[in-house]
Amino acid sequence: MKTFFQSVLKHIDKLDERKLREQYRIATQEIAFLETVLKAMKEGVVVYDQNGVETFRNSAAIGLPDFDLPLGSASKNEFAVSYPEEKIYEVQTIPTKGYTLALYRDISAEKKRSEEELASGAAKSIADLAAGVAHEIGNPLNAIALNIQLIERDPTDKESIQICKDQIKRLDGIIRGFLSALRPRKPNLMPGSLADPLKNCLKTMKEQFVERSISVNLDLPAALPPVALDISQMEQVFFNLIKNALEAIKDGGVIDIELSCDDSYVFAKFRDNGLGMSPDQLVNLFEPYKTTKEKGTGLGLMITRRIVSEHGGTISAESKLGSGTLFTIKIPRIEKRVRALK
Repeated sequence: MKTFFQSVLKHIDKLDERKLREQYRIATQEIAFLETVLKAMKEGVVVYDQNGVETFRNSAAIGLPDFDLPLGSASKNEFAVSYPEEKIYEVQTIPTKGYTLALYRDISAEKKRSEEELASGAAKSIADLAAGVAHEIGNPLNAIALNIQLIERDPTDKESIQICKDQIKRLDGIIRGFLSALRPRKPNLMPGSLADPLKNCLKTMKEQFVERSISVNLDLPAALPPVALDISQMEQVFFNLIKNALEAIKDGGVIDIELSCDDSYVFAKFRDNGLGMSPDQLVNLFEPYKTTKEKGTGLGLMITRRIVSEHGGTISAESKLGSGTLFTIKIPRIEKRVRALK
């Protein structure tokens, strides 16, 4: 279609009225065909202009709620609706030349897969994780073997000794991540505030912020409604997200952390001013061994999503190259969780 219009524009001065009519007829047919394809899609498609005004909605998107979408940014979120029936939608936004394309996918059935399907998926995940670990441990083992040879020649070689220590620590991290993904511990849910694990995490990481001159802007309300949480597991979630932010930003960077709530959920938002991610990177963000980091495994975010899910919540990410990344966690207020279980 793009090539067609470029060709017409290039030769428009040479086209007479008859040829222009013919080209207009062809263009009309092409547009009608594309509209037919979009209308036949099972996924909902909505297009917004730069002012947030809707310019197109296909048949599958008619009747869908108007969610609060980050127009102009690439994102991938999950939204739950309870009326007229309970459904869960995965919504992806893709910015393109002054417009934002929103793709809606009903993932309700996926969320209610049978135990057999879950077991089958778990077996495949374990196989993928094992293959990834086998690959990941190769480099540090090779580095250790090489430096041990150097140490044998010169037992006082402190640099080689330190490299071995660093690589052993890296191996330990890979194996611990693998075991955590392979043998997840069920959360011990108790009433509490999301502010408590966050404060514990920030206290633990304080030296890293000071060492790198990182500014942490904290927005905490005076009081938050309780949620059902495992404090140690939620602390791991916050640690993983802050660690990701630290790896994404330069020294002197900024991390904004906000806790808030509405009538149904308590929210935790983590925003950094790093390089951000492309839409392609965002799609695979929570998949193991699909990471943007040179030495990363992707297990941290996979474990993070699992913990949040076991708390009855969801985690989503919004990012744009050059504009940093925003992670949003939402956990149901304890009275809403109890009501839902009934």
